[in-house]
Amino acid sequence: MRYPKIQKQSLEHERLDKRYPRLSKGIGCGLLIVILMGGLAFFYDLAKRNYTIRAQVSGGMDMSYSVRTLVEQYVADHGELPASNEDVGLPPAGENSGKYVSQLGIEDGKIVIIYGNKAKEKIRGKHLLFVPDVSNPTEVSWQCSSPDIPDKWLIEQCRGRAK
Repeated sequence: MRYPKIQKQSLEHERLDKRYPRLSKGIGCGLLIVILMGGLAFFYDLAKRNYTIRAQVSGGMDMSYSVRTLVEQYVADHGELPASNEDVGLPPAGENSGKYVSQLGIEDGKIVIIYGNKAKEKIRGKHLLFVPDVSNPTEVSWQCSSPDIPDKWLIEQCRGRAK
């Protein structure tokens, strides 16, 4: 009786397994390790990119702290929100920039950060807003949001805000 070709090949494979047992198991383990390493590298790269963008967004937020202080001082002195950078003694928005921020300005009391320069392409040209709440004249509170930066790149206090 003749065996089909498939069975003949499997018999040869069984003979090789018996003759070289480590070889057949080593190839499977090696392949599994390569697949796992590829998956880990993919997720590491993805996490690193998200971390980098989040750090750049935070850098822009750090630049806003001094401007927020100037706005708070202006409200305390004048009882109203400043209309522009000039009202609080800052240079125009285009001249007020940083490593990842192309513009930092005041528009009708709101602080507007526009990312650019060396920022990652995914946030370049996008906005972060700080809106003051002056319902209590002795203390200004701030709400941050973004109309175009995904929540995953914003700090927790800015996520899910009305945009």
